Amino acid sequence: MESRTASACTQPSTKRRVVIAGGGYAGTTLAVRLGKALRDEDDVEILLIEPNPCQQALSELDLVAVGPARAEFCELWLPTLFKDLPVTVCYNRVHEVKPNDHVLTVGPRNGPHEDVPYWRLVLATGAIAFVPPVPGLAEHAVTMWSVADAQELQRRIEAQFRAAAMIADRDARVKALSFVVIGGGATGIEIVGTLGQMLPKRMLDAGLDPADLRISVIEGRPDVLYDLSDALRKRARKRLEHLGITLYTGSMVSAVEEGLVRLADGTEVNASVLVFCGGAKADPDAISWSMEADPSGRLVVDETCRAVGHEDIYATGDVAAFRDPKNGRTLPMLAQFAIRESEHTADNIVREARGQALTPFIPHMHGEFVSIGPSYGVGWAFKVNLAGLPAIVMKRLTYLMYWFSVGGIKLTWKRTREMLSMQR
Repeated sequence: MESRTASACTQPSTKRRVVIAGGGYAGTTLAVRLGKALRDEDDVEILLIEPNPCQQALSELDLVAVGPARAEFCELWLPTLFKDLPVTVCYNRVHEVKPNDHVLTVGPRNGPHEDVPYWRLVLATGAIAFVPPVPGLAEHAVTMWSVADAQELQRRIEAQFRAAAMIADRDARVKALSFVVIGGGATGIEIVGTLGQMLPKRMLDAGLDPADLRISVIEGRPDVLYDLSDALRKRARKRLEHLGITLYTGSMVSAVEEGLVRLADGTEVNASVLVFCGGAKADPDAISWSMEADPSGRLVVDETCRAVGHEDIYATGDVAAFRDPKNGRTLPMLAQFAIRESEHTADNIVREARGQALTPFIPHMHGEFVSIGPSYGVGWAFKVNLAGLPAIVMKRLTYLMYWFSVGGIKLTWKRTREMLSMQR
């Protein structure tokens, strides 16, 4: 693996250059698979453009935000993953894609930009947190889309613990220890479940009374975890209630003030710490790249994951709007689809390099698991519903599978030991 500055990345190449824009699940998976598959005679080089030196695993942020994991548990360092692979990393950001010129430009947002030519381009720039224009929401809530977000939530929790320790009046202390998560999808339920399981223990360690703790989750739809079956949602609600978490469903947030969330039905919820997990939107820069996008801003791709109208550009993961040929629906923004799209795209690029025909990507959803605290989960795999310990074990197995696919036995064993140490 080689690292380069922006200038070095723009140098002419005698090989056919595959440029991968983005180092998340999609881009990292594609770079690893392509690096392992290519041979010298393929005459192809791989350039990954990513501003950060590590991939962040968003599905594990709750373990950092509330404990017991360190920030490093959610980070996979690219220099380590690529050190034995023919992958060059350019630590910079994509500024613009020029399909007609077969180049993209890299550089700081307000600084000089330089062109990077490509033979094949893979856009895997992902998505960002979506915060709707609800009065006060952006000012008072922390999103959950990065390790930095998780660390900010950790900071706010600790600040409220310190404040509560100095409050004599119980009603005021309860308000200071009121934690609210907006969003009853997978991310929101994972965050609130970890809050419910871990905060009472942390309060005891801090000399505070867990009876003063209030944790709530707000979901505008009639129920949480709408992607799961009724039976699994029922198990999830039961678990949340067991953890002492209050559910507010069926009413949208109308306004947020300091320490307070107002719902459209008139309900008011105290919130000394507020987390927003209400959704995501595709990389907003993508719609400016002269390619077809759907109404949500995701790039439209064909059955081979190529951008419509551009035979030398692929798009995978959250930035791509791939339609399932079985039902015509756009695939959801899930890591499992980003990974499989990228694996298939890597295989197709190898086929192109060797003069072979492309094959279509056929999506299959093998399962979905949601943790509700570090030791409990709900979900399904191969049409079988699971809850409790079996579900959390299956969720952790998906981590192992990904670690093995990008880092082999060594990374898998290292991360497994770290994961087991957190269960003690």
